[in-house]
Amino acid sequence: MHIVTTHKGTDFDALASIVAANLLYPGIVTVLPGNLNPNVQAFVSLHKDLFGFCRSEDIDQDEVDQLTVVDINRWDRLDRLDRLRQNPNLKISLFDHHGNQGDIKASWRCQEEMGANITLMLRYLKEQEIPLTPVQASLFLAGLYEDTGNLTFLSTRAEDAHAAAYLLENGADLHIIGAFLSPTYGRKQKDVLFRMLRNAPRTVVDGYAVSIKRLWVSGYVGNLAVVVQMYRQIMNVDAAFGVFELNSNRCLVIGRSVTEGIDVGAIMQHMGGGGHPGAGSVMLKSADPVAVEAWIRVLIGESHQT
Repeated sequence: MHIVTTHKGTDFDALASIVAANLLYPGIVTVLPGNLNPNVQAFVSLHKDLFGFCRSEDIDQDEVDQLTVVDINRWDRLDRLDRLRQNPNLKISLFDHHGNQGDIKASWRCQEEMGANITLMLRYLKEQEIPLTPVQASLFLAGLYEDTGNLTFLSTRAEDAHAAAYLLENGADLHIIGAFLSPTYGRKQKDVLFRMLRNAPRTVVDGYAVSIKRLWVSGYVGNLAVVVQMYRQIMNVDAAFGVFELNSNRCLVIGRSVTEGIDVGAIMQHMGGGGHPGAGSVMLKSADPVAVEAWIRVLIGESHQT
């Protein structure tokens, strides 16, 4: 059995990449993580008849002899597929646009820094002249736009822009993309932003203007990444980090950067999460927010030195 999967907390780039893998490898079984981003969950629920997804518990891992991994290169970011790691005969292919090497040892890989993972996969779709439906093109463009901030993030490459044009030529619907990528900013998010701005710290770390704000958040508040993005803009700093103390003894860290000198994705990967140079996040358990802030400062210094 040949399966394809991606990382937990699946975003649109990851979803687009596993759908692209279905086009590249007909007959592949798609294993979707149980934890999807809310906007991705909404898209999957609306278009569930178009895609044949299953969960890790739906397959017999002993029957898997081929694994394709997209948009991630670390075993701990996959969803309940630890048994596959113990299979010495497992053939692994990997598509990943992150710079770090990770611990998934693939026999074949396409891995290089790019704004979006779907851009890498589109190389092979175009090379094989595989046609796209408007829904597929729209999904792929949603993944590309989300991971590149509509082609504005520092990680964006020229190939991403060419890929966006190709998808528009193949019928990508910007109205659909706008509906699923428009972030929710309501009363709860506004309250969190106002609280972050009260006595907001603004310091210089290795020559960069940085703001790291610790905040207790009670109850569920979605789209905190939007809040951190707005916070960085209002504070007019090179990088901003929100360290949110949540219920259940958890700590959510979200970062945004507009300078090449502070690679948020690399910092979050060191902390056990993921992201890209301009954006990233990590969920920490049993973490002291004060210690987390100090850790971020150390990692900023290490990132600058490298």
